[in-house]
Amino acid sequence: MLIDTLHQEAHVWSCIPESVQGDTTLHRLKSLLSDEELDQHRRFHFPADSHRYLVSHALVRRALSSYIDIPPSDWHFSRNEHGRPEIANPGLPPLRFNLTHTDGLACCLVTLVDDCGIDAEKIRDRHNPVAIAARMFSPAEHAGLLQLQGKEQLEDFFRRWTLREAYVKARGIGLSLPTRKLHFQIRNTGAIEVGFDDSIDDDGDNWMFQLWQSGPEHIVATAIARRPGLIKKLLVRPLQP
Repeated sequence: MLIDTLHQEAHVWSCIPESVQGDTTLHRLKSLLSDEELDQHRRFHFPADSHRYLVSHALVRRALSSYIDIPPSDWHFSRNEHGRPEIANPGLPPLRFNLTHTDGLACCLVTLVDDCGIDAEKIRDRHNPVAIAARMFSPAEHAGLLQLQGKEQLEDFFRRWTLREAYVKARGIGLSLPTRKLHFQIRNTGAIEVGFDDSIDDDGDNWMFQLWQSGPEHIVATAIARRPGLIKKLLVRPLQP
């Protein structure tokens, strides 16, 4: 069974929301969502945001049903005090998940037992990313960003931004965590290490980070809690909800 592979693996299910079209398809996706999700779907001002929400939340339900024989519409969710969603169906294996969506990409990360977070961002011009980094990144990372220019600077900014977002989401503590107190080192080998200021009660050895570029326009980062002696393989799978 696919769920058994999660003892050694973590899975990212991805789709392009804008490619999911057609009245029949969208009606089917709406039938999968809860009343609360449908209310949120209707609240968006811009149709593109509403569409992205619909497709990405249907993606979560389809992905979870790949592991357990439950119809996608029958999944129930609750939220912790900081708003992180968790599975609320009783008596199931401890699946964990996290969702991210941006213009052109939606991803759902699924693990077994382990805390996890994922963030995807479209690489686009930001108004003064160096100024944002001064507020959100460690002093050393900010200084490193100042040494770069143009596309190289922008890509490095989004790598470090997505890593922070993934970690914060994995911790499930929302905006209460000061991201300037994190310092990421991205090695030439692709290995990623994180250090913490003394004010953060955590250890970099507790986490496994992955970072990759999805096509020419998107950067994706994951953070997964690491258990001693276990290094999980991360697999990325396409899924059309």
